[in-house]
Amino acid sequence: MIDYVGVCNTVDWSKLILDIADQLPAEIGPKHKAGDPLPGLNQVTDMWAKAGYKTPDLGGTVSWDMFFPGVNFDQSVADKFAEYVGLKDINSCWISRIWPGYFAPIHWDVNDNEIELANQPDKLRWHCHIGKPEFGHVFIADDKCLYNQPQGATYQWSSRKLWHAGTNCGLTPKYILNIW
Repeated sequence: MIDYVGVCNTVDWSKLILDIADQLPAEIGPKHKAGDPLPGLNQVTDMWAKAGYKTPDLGGTVSWDMFFPGVNFDQSVADKFAEYVGLKDINSCWISRIWPGYFAPIHWDVNDNEIELANQPDKLRWHCHIGKPEFGHVFIADDKCLYNQPQGATYQWSSRKLWHAGTNCGLTPKYILNIW
């Protein structure tokens, strides 16, 4: 389940985007590939293979950039946002960027330490639309299709493993902050 929280304006989202826009991302997704020994990954990669999804190196358009606090932007951004949503301990935080013409097909975010996480209680997650509303910036989480969201629009997820997808059929990069 996904619920609207409100508009977070404790961070200057436009300035943050300007700060990371010309940086190389810390990672480019999808990070994990079919066969990597992570619980739940095959469920995602098998679905993608069956549907014919491909990464750019194979002639496809499944790709997104990831920026991390302490690497690409100041940790204070994650801390301010965590305070806004009432998150006491940050497990993971990143900003995703999808370029025009690219997308992230249906998935849940399989984590590097999924083996350890599988033995812990599920965690809540939040996302924030940090870019201004732009044509073609679409985000789908659970049963909600989010389009033309105001800058700072924040949503709480009932699980870090919620199925979601994002696409950019617009003309400018699409940015979302993710945290759990």
